[in-house]
Amino acid sequence: MEQKRFLLALMLSAAILFAWQFIFRRYAPIENTNNNQQFATPTPVTIPTQGATSQAAPIADNQFNIGNAGAVPQRKLVVETPLYKLTLDSKGAVVTSWIIKKNKNNGNPLSSISSTSDNFQPLELIPQNINGQPLENLPLQITTNNTNLTNFLNNVNYRIAGVDESTDVLIVDEQSNTRKIELIVNTDSGTNISKTLEFQPDNYSVLLSTQLNFGENGSPDPRLVIGPNIGDQGIRDFTFYSVAPEAAYSFGGEDERRTASDINSNEASPALLTASGVLDWASIGGTYFAMVAIPLSDAPKSVEFRTTKYQPSEAKEDRFVVSGYIPLAESSSMLLYVGPKDHTLLAATNEQVRKISNRAVDLDAVIDYGWFSQISRPLAIQILGIINYLYTIFGNYGVAIMAFTVMIYTLFFPLKWRSSKSMKKAQKYAPRMKEIQEKIKSLKPNDSQLKELQMEQLRLMKEGNPLGGCLPLLIQMPFFFALYRAITISVDFRQAGFMWISDLSASDPIHLLPFLMAGSMLVVQLVTPAPTADPLQRKMTMVIIPVVMLYALWSAPAGLLVYWLVGNIVLFSQQMLINRLLQKSSDAALPAKVVS
Repeated sequence: MEQKRFLLALMLSAAILFAWQFIFRRYAPIENTNNNQQFATPTPVTIPTQGATSQAAPIADNQFNIGNAGAVPQRKLVVETPLYKLTLDSKGAVVTSWIIKKNKNNGNPLSSISSTSDNFQPLELIPQNINGQPLENLPLQITTNNTNLTNFLNNVNYRIAGVDESTDVLIVDEQSNTRKIELIVNTDSGTNISKTLEFQPDNYSVLLSTQLNFGENGSPDPRLVIGPNIGDQGIRDFTFYSVAPEAAYSFGGEDERRTASDINSNEASPALLTASGVLDWASIGGTYFAMVAIPLSDAPKSVEFRTTKYQPSEAKEDRFVVSGYIPLAESSSMLLYVGPKDHTLLAATNEQVRKISNRAVDLDAVIDYGWFSQISRPLAIQILGIINYLYTIFGNYGVAIMAFTVMIYTLFFPLKWRSSKSMKKAQKYAPRMKEIQEKIKSLKPNDSQLKELQMEQLRLMKEGNPLGGCLPLLIQMPFFFALYRAITISVDFRQAGFMWISDLSASDPIHLLPFLMAGSMLVVQLVTPAPTADPLQRKMTMVIIPVVMLYALWSAPAGLLVYWLVGNIVLFSQQMLINRLLQKSSDAALPAKVVS
């Protein structure tokens, strides 16, 4: 509903603007039930194992000799760095919790969107339950095309090497530098599995290496799980501005993005998306955070994404669990980036991948820059750079957005001056244009005066062309949409406070900014010359456009509304100055009246 409303309102505004000034122009709200509540032990929600569509022929359960791994006690190990904290469970050698602690860019602490001033909630990226039921598949699990083997790998207790058995918490900081641990399982039939994790204190990446040996049983097409549903688990409503977790991947520099609902409704293979090619990276993530797997050696030639649909008990909307499955070789290594979808951080990870494997990847494509990404992406990156620089000066992102707005509108002042002059001329020439049109209608096609009137009409249209007034305004639109993208994708604005607003990336909690924006837009139109002299048409334009934009931006990010409001204030000041200058100007005098 939010998306439809936003797009419809923008289209209506554009139609009104063009028609009247030129010539007379993903998701129903979804409630996330994961509120960190405690539930009774329920029946698991099973994400289908990848064996159902594995390219290799499934191995019958009675033909696979797993063997006995011996008795190893279950153990949980917390790994904590300055940036994040994760919990490893030796049962299945999986990650059960991945908490982001702070933003590396500015050092600000991060918390769940569900946090309040008196109830802090950590920024947990892994679902602890779905609809009150625990997940069966978790990050770093290995699935195969053999049911018994998959169940064994996901339920056996791995031995944790590289850390003392009495240690429950592994601290990775500047003093300890890089720390490495290994999770190992060996059976008496020759099945040997190991996962080696290397942690660093200064980035969100984890280096993962796997060694798989299934003895005499051959290769059961093993795959590593990423996801499911990586993102802030405190989000209650997914909207146009806060999207639900989705899948993304890249083959040979060509990136693709698919929503969980799209994958689930895939007619060729319901609830399954299989893509082929030399894999650059694959990810599961929401608006601000993602888990990205980047192969470092022997890049897989395919990737799978699977969804499971469910319905919350208190809501009728369909929800989806989405996970990715990365094919594994006998020996594989990959970099796992688990953190903010931030241009600067992802660019640093690109460089990290290049140094490790001499591979060039573009992880910035993990970020959704919208339909016109070729335009909005470079602009958004530059805008973020400028605003972050202004933040270092003012210490507040709201003030930084205001300063950026003044800079942009000052830069575009010459265009505004030209726009106003064109509008003023069009307004003055409107009665004469109407008179000429009526005169032309009354003439016969062979009348000698017709050509003279048509030439005069063309001259007036050229001198007072309304397009000359609107075109400069349209030039500013890419900057507006790029700023919108910048605010809705940058973790820097998330939970950044300004005046009564606690989060510039979310909507104004009291919806004062939308009214101020619409009201200021109305005032600006009152003092701006219009290309038409029709008073009724002018009044309708002045009222309808602000109302439509109020409707469109009712739930827009507060940072975007701060930009728009301050921009309207600057426009008002500029227009008052322009109006005074135009009053003194004598180069816009009316032409001589047409003789009947």
